[in-house]
Amino acid sequence: MAVSSNAFPIFFKHLESRLNTRILDIGPVCGDNITLLARKVRQLYICDIFARIPKPVNPAPPSGRIWRHLDYEPDTFDGILIWNLLDRLDSDVVSNAGNHCRRILKPGGLVVAYALGEKELNAAVHAFVLSDSRKVSLRSQPHLDLALHTRTTRRLVEILAPLKLEQSSLFRNGLRELLFKKDVA
Repeated sequence: MAVSSNAFPIFFKHLESRLNTRILDIGPVCGDNITLLARKVRQLYICDIFARIPKPVNPAPPSGRIWRHLDYEPDTFDGILIWNLLDRLDSDVVSNAGNHCRRILKPGGLVVAYALGEKELNAAVHAFVLSDSRKVSLRSQPHLDLALHTRTTRRLVEILAPLKLEQSSLFRNGLRELLFKKDVA
């Protein structure tokens, strides 16, 4: 079932207002998203953090080690997309997400974050698929066996607190969509 995003029309309008746009898509990798986004931005960066998260059978890496994959220069991106990642990282690791996003986001840049809601509780990992500039649906990723750490919307906002919450949506199927902005100065 697809939902009509409230954040993506704002996100894409924001990108249109900027020159030489760069966005970072933080996995899981989805070919449909890459195709759509590549038509809308000058430079698209993909970092499949999901492929780098330790599996339950492996020992966890030291706290924060996962973020070394986002070692971009400060103020690099006009936008960042975070798909289901905040529900998949341990508490000590996820707590650094906001600081890392703020560092690599340009002033005025936007972050769109998706998370599973209370109605969507299940252990399966999903890719969030953009079918156009507004419709978002779920696609199961059974090859990814990762722990689920369901967090309240309030906790997700706290995690990304170095950024300002612009909009929050809860859809009937339980999906949560959050739009954040980095202050201009």
